[in-house]
Amino acid sequence: MKNKSLFFIFLILGVFGFCQMTVALTPDITVALDGSGDYTKIQDAIDAAPSNESRRTIILVKTGLYDTEKLIVPANKTNITLLGESRDQTIISYHIYDCPTGKCPAEDAEKWTGDNIRTSATLSIHGDGFRAENLTIQNTAGPVGQAQAVTIRGDKVVFVNCDLKGYQDTIYLWTDGKRSYFENCMILGRTDYIYGGGTAFFQACEIRSWGGGWITAPATSQSAPYGYVFNACDLTYVTGSPRNGDDGTTFRLGRPWHNYPKVSWLRCSFPDMLNPQGWGDTWNMSYAPTSPDLHLYEYQNTGPGADMSGRANWVGLRAMTDEEALTYTVQDVLGGTDGWDPSAEAPLVTTYTWTGAGANAGWRNPENWDPNGIPGNGEIANADGISTVIDADGDAFLADLNLSNGATLHIAQSSTANYIAGNGGRLTAGSEVALSGQIGTKESNTFDIEGVLTLNATITGVHALIKTGQGSLILAANNTDYSGTVEVQAGVLEASVENALGNGNVTVESGATLVVGHDNAFFPQSVLKVATGAALSLNATVTLSEFYMDNVMQPIGTYDASTHPELISGTGSIVIGRPASFMFLGGNWDVASNYTPALMPEAGETVFCEGEMETTSTIYPADVIFVNGKGRLRMRGAHQSTGSLTFEGGNRLSYATSGTGFALEAPIVAAGDFNFEMSSSQNSSLTLTGTISGSATISVRNTRSSESTTATAILSGDNSGYDGFWDLTTPASNANGVVAVQGTSANAFGSATISVGANNRVIFSHDESTSVDNELILASGAQATLDAHITLGQLTLGETVYNSGTFTSASHGDFFQGAGELKVGSSTRLSSARLNQDLKFYNNTVTTSQAQLGVVQVYALNGHLVMDQRIEGNVLDIQLPLGVYVVKSSTSGLLKISVVK
Repeated sequence: MKNKSLFFIFLILGVFGFCQMTVALTPDITVALDGSGDYTKIQDAIDAAPSNESRRTIILVKTGLYDTEKLIVPANKTNITLLGESRDQTIISYHIYDCPTGKCPAEDAEKWTGDNIRTSATLSIHGDGFRAENLTIQNTAGPVGQAQAVTIRGDKVVFVNCDLKGYQDTIYLWTDGKRSYFENCMILGRTDYIYGGGTAFFQACEIRSWGGGWITAPATSQSAPYGYVFNACDLTYVTGSPRNGDDGTTFRLGRPWHNYPKVSWLRCSFPDMLNPQGWGDTWNMSYAPTSPDLHLYEYQNTGPGADMSGRANWVGLRAMTDEEALTYTVQDVLGGTDGWDPSAEAPLVTTYTWTGAGANAGWRNPENWDPNGIPGNGEIANADGISTVIDADGDAFLADLNLSNGATLHIAQSSTANYIAGNGGRLTAGSEVALSGQIGTKESNTFDIEGVLTLNATITGVHALIKTGQGSLILAANNTDYSGTVEVQAGVLEASVENALGNGNVTVESGATLVVGHDNAFFPQSVLKVATGAALSLNATVTLSEFYMDNVMQPIGTYDASTHPELISGTGSIVIGRPASFMFLGGNWDVASNYTPALMPEAGETVFCEGEMETTSTIYPADVIFVNGKGRLRMRGAHQSTGSLTFEGGNRLSYATSGTGFALEAPIVAAGDFNFEMSSSQNSSLTLTGTISGSATISVRNTRSSESTTATAILSGDNSGYDGFWDLTTPASNANGVVAVQGTSANAFGSATISVGANNRVIFSHDESTSVDNELILASGAQATLDAHITLGQLTLGETVYNSGTFTSASHGDFFQGAGELKVGSSTRLSSARLNQDLKFYNNTVTTSQAQLGVVQVYALNGHLVMDQRIEGNVLDIQLPLGVYVVKSSTSGLLKISVVK
């Protein structure tokens, strides 16, 4: 061990195994957001660790949300430990997604280079001997594609007492045969969220699934004896998925990715939401059902999903024998040639288990814990099972207290809990007491109150708070970060301060009472449901979007003691009106239940979209804002929106089809850099007939990887309000594919820069699709098709910049094709993009409201300069042939095109 070190571990070995007796820990490096450590950034601490070190370097990460770094442990940083101060409150978080196919949010992807952009992982581990303990690592991108929390490329990697959260591809076990060990971890995801070719052992972990997906996507090499082994794990099912449509659907144990997958489940608990087939999806592996080299084994699992009678009829999917099970120990699976046994290494953080062996049930009685002692700051205290009852008997409890599976914390005296992880726990109170601190929900938790409990503790999380008992629970903290459902089943629940009820929905059952004492106790988008026999005591005005009585949504109006005396008492009221804004949850844009509140938005109203919105034939009336990196508009046909569609940074307008494409008529606002993404098995197009405005970059991409196709964005609207950047530099996902943008209307390209690279092309099909405000950049290999005579302000061909000249396919065949012509320079025609409607041009006479016209230039549409002279006064008398002209005045600006009569 190092001289600084750090900790002493005494193990007693014998028939009872081992137990940790004492840990005294001094880290090598400390990271703290408040500046109290050696660094404020975790990457700086990793970089500061010795390279190629055979001894362990311990980096203590203090409580906080570390969400500005995409971390990498380089290959030369060996034997690094990241030790969190609190499993639930030391959070390492990022949000990049699907980097390998170029779908990372542009503003984020630009920050990262080299190995750190090869995956979307929040943490990429290349160094051998990495260990993480007592913290949370998450990727918050949601249902947008590959979005790893952790990518593992090193060997002998360990996670203990950690939460690993994602949606798709949470853990990537990248390298064949490299070994990883997970103990007492919670792993959350929906789609293939444990995947890759590595070897991994999961001991006593919770494997938590949203509906509709697959836990594993293994790719075990044919020669590897083991792939993934899950021992004594709990498979759980959770609702509240970030993707609409997941809730209520079953999940599967996995689907084979490639090679010869090997996944074994031993002594695990399977819920009823496990699809009876277990596997069944071959996923482009036709040999999966018939190959004996796939080892998909189950052994002595329990729970309603453990019945194997309905499993898929695959040769390699079967029950394991007793003899085989003896060879699936940690040492067998991970030992390799060096005898590695990660289970023999005690955790760095002391973990206490409640025994209740003391003379009283006080939470600070050392005799109630194993090991004997009072759990302290940065340590873990676990209480499990419905027979467990702990007394909070005053003072402060400094460790993280985990209440699991019905374990009860009885508030006997007013107390403070540093942090309570409510994992299906129960809180009770029989007298008038208070509880301060913080409560984080991991599962639904029950507050069974017979006395009065004032909850000064803040609540965070997404799981239900259930109030039972005939007493009163007073929510006295601002719970802005809580979005779970509040269920008042009995007694009284009182919301006495702003945001007391958080952001979730509230239900009040018959015989129960909800007391509201603050106008802003409710989140305006929350839903309130009451049953016959419930009571609402209102001492404030509650503004809501949805109000249900016996599951019947009530109309817009005011509800108070005079209108509903059988339900409402007090001087306050409930006001139901159309909301200032809506939140879109996902699905078709014309389904009311896909919105919060569950109403169809109308013209002039605003919708914030953080999921995937799918178009339908219904003309969409409202304005939509696709929120930074979270929203996506998916085309399903030729559809229309009369409301504006605003795309913030990192969002997508896309389609995936086997057909020839889609069309959208809508005003589009580029408020941040976003993508047009097209995918089809044949040549296809996305036709945009509305207006495009804004100044951000629009990247046009062909994301079809299985076929070499051309995907074309057709611009056929007046986009004069767009002065951003058309980016056609990303190669198609298929090496022989093509990305194209075609301008078929006046001002199709606005005044933006057009940059074309790779094998891509731009097509000019209208004489006025561009102007001198545009710049065109054609990299080597890119092409422009000239089906019209166009003008530009500047042209770059390869490395050469042109500010004047005429270009055709004959003069520059490497870059141009088609029969048209491109002119560069300020003497060519002016665009009508910015027209001043004050000008009147009739019978050859121009007048303007300006006192002086100043210098006047008149251009024909072919770019010919007809007149260039100073005019005294505000009247221009000029004889012109019949036609259409552009007039530019030094005082009135660019004036409208006028037909001379």
